Amino acid sequence: MRLPSARVGERVRVNDKLIPFSFWPTRLGPRGNASLQTLLFSLDPWALIDLSIKNDCPTAGKAEALACLKQARDFYESATEAGKVSAKPLSLYYCLMNLVKAFCLTRGTQTTFDKAQHGLGETLRAPGNKELTDAYLQAFPSPNRNNQLQNFSEFMFALTGHQLPAAQNFDIPVLLPQILPGHRLWSFAANKKERFVAVHDVRAMLNKTSRRIWLNVYFVADDLSRIGATHNDFLTESSLSPSFAQVACNEKDSEGRALLCFEQITPLVSSTSKYANSLQQLFGNLKPKLWTTVSSISPYRRYYVYLRPATESIQVMHQLLSIYAISYYLGSITRYRPHHFPSITDSNYGPRIQDFITGQPLQFLYLIASEFSRRDIARPSII
Repeated sequence: MRLPSARVGERVRVNDKLIPFSFWPTRLGPRGNASLQTLLFSLDPWALIDLSIKNDCPTAGKAEALACLKQARDFYESATEAGKVSAKPLSLYYCLMNLVKAFCLTRGTQTTFDKAQHGLGETLRAPGNKELTDAYLQAFPSPNRNNQLQNFSEFMFALTGHQLPAAQNFDIPVLLPQILPGHRLWSFAANKKERFVAVHDVRAMLNKTSRRIWLNVYFVADDLSRIGATHNDFLTESSLSPSFAQVACNEKDSEGRALLCFEQITPLVSSTSKYANSLQQLFGNLKPKLWTTVSSISPYRRYYVYLRPATESIQVMHQLLSIYAISYYLGSITRYRPHHFPSITDSNYGPRIQDFITGQPLQFLYLIASEFSRRDIARPSII
């Protein structure tokens, strides 16, 4: 079937510069006009989080948020210290938990987390089942019947604007493939196709006559064919549908590989020729559909879509939530049933779990530092 032609338009430019994709492309000034933000490099994301708390956290929660940050850093150092393998999962979880509390306090969604609960519980499907492959998490809405806050649901609300409406179960085998770094280790262990597909490019497009702006998202065609994904299935499983539709594309990447283009169906109509003022809303439409990796080499932040089977769609989480949930599970095993942890690390999923414990602390730190700062943050190449 012949694809429809792409909408007529040109790349959006601000101050004669092309606009790279970002979760936070602009920052509003005192007069309500948006100014562009560039990628921020930092060797110490803790300092940026500290600054965000001091500048943005409401007074009522600021002292608690700073205390949580200090404790999170102590747990981080314990979690990343060489030689303490058996204790790392627990230290990692408590690091993340304190960062989450500080984040929620800074967003002002709560004024204190005194007596707050984890908001998660982990269990097996049945007695005698195997850890990891037969395990699931129970997530609880916040506050509970005793008016106690539930950390997981509070974090979900601060990130997405939505809390758990009711208790929900999340299967560990469904959450595990949602962790982006090390995903191929999961694919190998589970003997299943890869589910992440890299975004080649995201372009903000403009029709000056109508003042309509929209996004075109590009992927390398070989990346879909390699995992046997049809274009229609790709649209559905990546959740790009119904907001995006495939259009004709004759472009190739720098290596000569064909590109696929998916165009945003409903453009935004800008009320002004200052198109920078519309970029946050425009790019924000795509943010919930993307996963991110942060690295110390160009392009420093890469974006991916996750292809979820229809039966698992209800359990797909925000990227930071899935990291947090898996950290809770591993931390709980380490704390309460440490004799079961070797059965996890000695299984086919052992390399995936070890990679998670080793690699996720720094990834989570940079990703949540970006959320605190509302700006893309990455680690510089030269140290």
